[in-house]
Amino acid sequence: MIVIYRTTFVWLLMIFSSLSFAAESSENVTAKTLTTTPLSSTALVETLLGLLLVLAIIVILAWLIKRTNRFHATANGEMKIIAGLSLGPRERAVLLQVGEQQILVGVTAQQVQTLHILDTPIKTEQTTLKPIDFADKFQQILRQRKKS
Repeated sequence: MIVIYRTTFVWLLMIFSSLSFAAESSENVTAKTLTTTPLSSTALVETLLGLLLVLAIIVILAWLIKRTNRFHATANGEMKIIAGLSLGPRERAVLLQVGEQQILVGVTAQQVQTLHILDTPIKTEQTTLKPIDFADKFQQILRQRKKS
């Protein structure tokens, strides 16, 4: 995935640089001398503020995804997390749907252990609903924020 982004970035960089070179060569531009240093304090401040803005956006998006806790990778829809219950600071009980079977597992920092395999599956809203995509989840969050 990262390779695709890098390749796209390189292609866009090449296209924009060739366009700017073509624009410069089409006009008869005389050579100009620099009157200010390229490493001025304003340029450094602008660069640092831009970097801080990008880092803040990354942190906010990571926090949002962690808070919603709905973006789980699934194995072709065959395995789902139906419910989870925190039992301590690092211990959880998680109910998994694997095909037609439901399994209760205990999760700690060191291990994952099967606690019980349910004979009759528990009916929940999530098992009958379609998978939640990003747009739907984002709309739900916006609606909740408006109500608050």
